[in-house]
Parts: sequence; C-alpha cells; structure tokens
Amino acid sequence: MKANPEAVVSQKYNDRVFNLFQVLHEIHNSKKLPAEKAEKVLDYYTPLFKDKYDDFNKRKKDLEIFINIAENYQSLDTFLTDMALEPPNESVLDVDETDKEREFLTLSTIHSAKGLEWHTVFVIHALDGFFPSSQSFESLDSLEEERRLMYVAVTRAKQNLYVTYPMHIFDRTKGVTFSKPSRFIEGVSEELAEEWLLEDEF
Repeated sequence: MKANPEAVVSQKYNDRVFNLFQVLHEIHNSKKLPAEKAEKVLDYYTPLFKDKYDDFNKRKKDLEIFINIAENYQSLDTFLTDMALEPPNESVLDVDETDKEREFLTLSTIHSAKGLEWHTVFVIHALDGFFPSSQSFESLDSLEEERRLMYVAVTRAKQNLYVTYPMHIFDRTKGVTFSKPSRFIEGVSEELAEEWLLEDEF
C-alpha cells in the first residue's frame, strides 16, 4: 500500500501543532516559576532551533542568558513587565546626526543592546545589589554572568560612556543610607575614567 505524501505532510504538521498546543497549555495552567516555564519552552524549541539555524550554538547563548534572567523572578507578570522594552528597530547608522529634530533617546535592556552601538551610552544604577544583583552573590557563575553583562553594556558606546549611580538610597529598615558602587567599577583608575559628583541644588 502506497502512502499519500500529502497525508504524511498533513500528519506531521498536525503533530507539531498538537505538541506546541500541549506545551502552551501546560505552561498556562502551571504554577511553576518563570525560569521553569522558560526551560519547558526551551526544551520544546531546541530541536526546531537546531534544524532551522546553522549558528545554533551561538544563538543558544542568548537563550541561556534569558533563562538566567528569568531565575531572578518569582512572578511571571513582573518578569514580562521588566522584559517589555523592545530592542531598537533601527541601527545607529540610520539616525541622521545633522538633523536635530530626529535625535532621540533609546531605552534598552543590556540583552537587547547586543550587537548594537551608540555614540553615547549611560549605564544607570551601577550599585552592588542591583548590578550585580544581590541574588547573583550566591553563585560564582551567576556573578560572572553579571560581569559579562556589564562588559556588554560598556562596550556599546562608540564615543562617550557614563556609568552612574546614586550616592544615597532608601532602605526600608535603615532609611536613607549611603550606597555602594558596583564592584565591577571599583578600582577603575582616573587615567581611564573621570569621576564626577553631581549635586542637586534646592
């Protein structure tokens, strides 16, 4: 008996749709943490990813970083809110530097900024406990991943780089207290970077 090629293709398509539906249904009804849900999706996506892309291993690194970020969240809503910033749609080359009316500020996560460059970059809130995050202190691997993110952030600047942090922060138990600069910028000599202190005038 000869198989109908169209029927074989149709069955294959139906299987794929069913498998996708099954994964989405499980995630939707699951009370697992965001990282666990992301890993479930990655398990489903990996074989498809390998078939579609020749540079699978390179692209896989981004997915692994995505999982690492998800591990810092207990709530899916909070995770999605923080990830809501879309990567820029235009390259810096698409911006006409001579047209002041078209100048704009691009807000981006570090992950979305990979592979892009801007004339001037501000890395904000570079405090220990925030960047690197306090949760990364528990693991040397997590801390090194945060360090790699800092490297990505500071190498996005073509001309000017500003790494900023507040001198004081509010703590629920201590009130207003001195902040501690990120360990990633400690020890940077004045030959490499100027240190400025900006004060508000009231």
